[in-house]
Amino acid sequence: MKKELLVASALVSTLGAAGIAEAASSTISGHHKVGVVGKDLDSSSTNTRASDQQSTFTVSISETTDSGIKISTGFDLAEESSGSATHDPSGLTLTFTDGSKLDLVEAGTATGSHAVSVPGAGGEQGISATTVNNAPTAITMGAASDAIGFEYHTAADAFGVEGLKASVSFASNDTALVTQTSQTASIETTYSVGVTYVTDAGDSTVTVGAGLVEATNNNSTTTEENSAMHIGLTAVTGDLTVGVGYGTGTYVQTGGDLVQVDGDFTSAGAKYVSGDITFAVGMTSAEGKDEAYGTAFSSAADARDTIGASIAYAVASGVTATLGYTDIDDKDEGAASTNTSGSSWYVGATISF
Repeated sequence: MKKELLVASALVSTLGAAGIAEAASSTISGHHKVGVVGKDLDSSSTNTRASDQQSTFTVSISETTDSGIKISTGFDLAEESSGSATHDPSGLTLTFTDGSKLDLVEAGTATGSHAVSVPGAGGEQGISATTVNNAPTAITMGAASDAIGFEYHTAADAFGVEGLKASVSFASNDTALVTQTSQTASIETTYSVGVTYVTDAGDSTVTVGAGLVEATNNNSTTTEENSAMHIGLTAVTGDLTVGVGYGTGTYVQTGGDLVQVDGDFTSAGAKYVSGDITFAVGMTSAEGKDEAYGTAFSSAADARDTIGASIAYAVASGVTATLGYTDIDDKDEGAASTNTSGSSWYVGATISF
């Protein structure tokens, strides 16, 4: 209860201490994607093709108090990655006059805020992994948290170090104890820190990001907690960007297979901009040993490796045409999964507003 009161009092005291303007400003943004995806599975001699149409529509709301504190929130009316979900409200963000920020409710984790953006192939091509493949899908593995929490972001040049920014986050919500391996674990308390450092190295701008996360769950049968870290680097030299990222850790699945995972994830890529054309290449390699809650890691690892490339052309303001290709190698418990491995391509356009 004390944890929840701490978050609530921070919100109430901050809002109550400032004079709130009478009306809030709002903006809208989003995009619509239209294209065709092709797939050539290793298990079949027949190629398949399907249309691909996805949309996002976001409303952002903000206002600045008389004391200079900016209060912002928003909601999504459509999300391309959420299937049938059509409404996703955000929490609150308070931006202070020194440039620091405080996210309240559904704040996320500090480790996620400082994951570098490694270049990779664009487009909507891909093949879904086998449902029992629990290899990590990003360097931010294990970064789960309850919506009741906060994340604090420092202003630029944190602690007097030019180019440094840092964040710390905390989330907690007590849930009923479960004592069976067949019962889904829920994340209870999450602690996380993250840092980003930007500096110049000759003609290049180098960005380094890193994060740590620790989280507990409510299932007494699990012998692993969420404990993961990541580090990544990007370098921009003129029109060329290269990057690499790595994450490793243990975590419990709170959906799908009820397993605990010991995994790692690596990504690397590059992109080059030439006028209205952007060329991009990238690869990912993921591996994870998964066992039922409470079972020691002993099985062969699940794995998923991808390599891809794309070309994007800015046809007009807000309109981009994309051609992408990706090759996927999927394994479950060390054995090849031919019905979820193969190649995929995409041809389409994105219209943004």
